[in-house]
Amino acid sequence: MDLKQIRDEIFSQADWAPSQSSDAIERANRFINRAYSQIMQEAPFLFFESRLGFATLPDVTDNTAAVRQLNPASPADTVSVIATDPWVLQRNLPTTTPGLTLWDTSGRWRGREILVTDPNGVHHRRKIRDVWTVAAPLNIQYISLYRPWNNTTDTLMDWRIFTEDYYLPDDVVEVTSLQLFRDNETWPLDILGQLEAEHLSLSNTPNQIAQGVPRCAFRRPHWQIETPTKAPTATLSGTPNSWQGPDPAGQFEYCFTYAWGYRDGNFRDFGPGQPYSAPQTDPARLEPLWESSPSPVVSVTTSNRAEDPIVYNGAAINLITPDIDYMQGFGRAADARYHRSGWRKRIYRRRVTVDSTGYAALPNTLAGALEQETPDAFYLIADIDGFQTTFVDDGQLIPDYHRRLREVNGYQSLRMYPRPNRRYEVDIRCIRRPPKLKDDSDAPRLHPDALGLLVYRALVFLYEAQGNVDLADRSQMKYQDLLFTFTKRYGDLRYPAELLMKKPARAGKVINTRRPWRRWYNLPNS
Repeated sequence: MDLKQIRDEIFSQADWAPSQSSDAIERANRFINRAYSQIMQEAPFLFFESRLGFATLPDVTDNTAAVRQLNPASPADTVSVIATDPWVLQRNLPTTTPGLTLWDTSGRWRGREILVTDPNGVHHRRKIRDVWTVAAPLNIQYISLYRPWNNTTDTLMDWRIFTEDYYLPDDVVEVTSLQLFRDNETWPLDILGQLEAEHLSLSNTPNQIAQGVPRCAFRRPHWQIETPTKAPTATLSGTPNSWQGPDPAGQFEYCFTYAWGYRDGNFRDFGPGQPYSAPQTDPARLEPLWESSPSPVVSVTTSNRAEDPIVYNGAAINLITPDIDYMQGFGRAADARYHRSGWRKRIYRRRVTVDSTGYAALPNTLAGALEQETPDAFYLIADIDGFQTTFVDDGQLIPDYHRRLREVNGYQSLRMYPRPNRRYEVDIRCIRRPPKLKDDSDAPRLHPDALGLLVYRALVFLYEAQGNVDLADRSQMKYQDLLFTFTKRYGDLRYPAELLMKKPARAGKVINTRRPWRRWYNLPNS
């Protein structure tokens, strides 16, 4: 049963001959999606499980020992704050120093932590925005900070780069199990309570925690980055007929998100990130560590058809987005932190129509390009720098069909003990928040026999909106009855014939309390 069939069931239940206007269809879809989300919270066992994952990062410490092994007179591997910019730490040894291991400038370290010991022996933790290298003649590496340093005079400080917490994907609702993948084996991770882990001092600084193969994990804080509040601006690019292809022209809608950091390279997006008319020499785009919710939407059309609104005559489309580096204080060219906020922007596009007029005359054409879907969902099309304000859509990039836009409300984190001593992959068996049902052909990720539950829950919202309290109460009672039935059916994976004792008592140790303990000694009155 897809979205249209669910909606038809609701209309049939609410009225013998309902008027299905565009407004009625839109409101019914909203009620269905609200009910869909409500069922996810009340009965997650009715949804199918998924498997996701992330990869750990080992700590990185100074290379003083390695450097001095080659040259005992070498200075220590330390960092100093820039005298003119408290948001930037400078690595004192140049990259040409023998024995020095270079910092990772690929963006994977964005969002990690740096532990710095100041000249007074006090430890300070700072979140890393970006890491970069200034080439010859300086050959110096830098780190920009999320919060500035306390002064501009501290120098020659010891450092340690570490990952304190690991963030689950944004759409994880319920974690069923965590397993560490190591040497072709899976190691289950025990789950500890936060308070228990803190009492055991497992959340101390990395200098105090042992490193090794993680064996347990516990929940840590939630993290969310700000959402853009301005829609991108669409303007004409170049001269008419500058649409390149192979993606055909048409009517589009655009929005964008802010992103910070990258996940491991094995957890990339699915689709190509380069112009589709050329060989794909680079892997697909990296999935961000954190991403915001989407901006407002702008609608624009580029086609050769006179009947299309806002016709751009087949020209490419310029999208203008805010300069997030400037907005965070990283837009002054004289500063060392210039354009080093670490944030990026991800552009999403929704195709409304496909324009086949003059397609054969485009510079780049491919068979099958005109025969494509026009779904109501937004798909990722580009990942650009935070300071880049203009993105040109001329048909050379195609959206990632498997990476839909998601409404992100933040990321839940966890911490592992012992601290990972090298890269490990962690498999997450979980229930994911399902995407909203947008197209009429979208099907819910529910067990098929539980779709009636969705219909009755949506009817509750519909009758409440109409002010019909009696029918809303009846639908709610029917929903509760069905929920009780499906809880018995899907709430436990054991066979129905297997006895299951349920009691409203607190969980305790698994012992047999129906018989006394056998004593190996005599009591005084025995």
